[in-house]
Amino acid sequence: MNLKAGLQKLAHLGLRVFLKIHCGFRVRGTPRLDRPSLLVANHASHIDIAAIFAALPIDEVPRVRTAAARDTIYSMPAPVVMAVEFLFNTYAFERKTGSTASLEEGARILRAGGHLAIFPEGRRSQDGSFLGFTPGFAKIAYATGASVVPVRIEGAHRALPRGARAVQRLPMRVEFRAPLRADTSIPFEDRREAYAKLVRETERALNA
Repeated sequence: MNLKAGLQKLAHLGLRVFLKIHCGFRVRGTPRLDRPSLLVANHASHIDIAAIFAALPIDEVPRVRTAAARDTIYSMPAPVVMAVEFLFNTYAFERKTGSTASLEEGARILRAGGHLAIFPEGRRSQDGSFLGFTPGFAKIAYATGASVVPVRIEGAHRALPRGARAVQRLPMRVEFRAPLRADTSIPFEDRREAYAKLVRETERALNA
């Protein structure tokens, strides 16, 4: 284990203790990460990334990368960006002016044997309501054959509302659902409906 991975694990143990004490943080289910996987989550708060990582098996933390919005996370002050990159293995995801290169970077991570956490709603829900997924993650799943693990995050919009600077003492929960698989035998030219189907299946699993 290299130094960075060791420090990340130590930091995330501290994060788990903080969220447990401060927010009554709970985790339901254990993600099956025996193969490269997309962790596909709903999004209502900047604390969502921390919630996912705090819920992961600790040995998987160094293997998970996070697609973080270039126009929000990467517009923060440089020291904040450096801390976020260290803690959550982020890379800048372009969501406004064409996401092809960002999607390909996600595919590269999975082909290299890692996992990818992604928030396909594309924006934060202010009241915790589900806004629906965009199909980018489905394209990555079909391009790589990676599993799709739906991740439901509850309470984050109250624990760290938009504009808040401090985490509130309010409950949060993360629940990992059973993984889904893309049918990669479908020819590329016929995949538009397949992408939409995988999006629907993931949304249904998340909201069940």
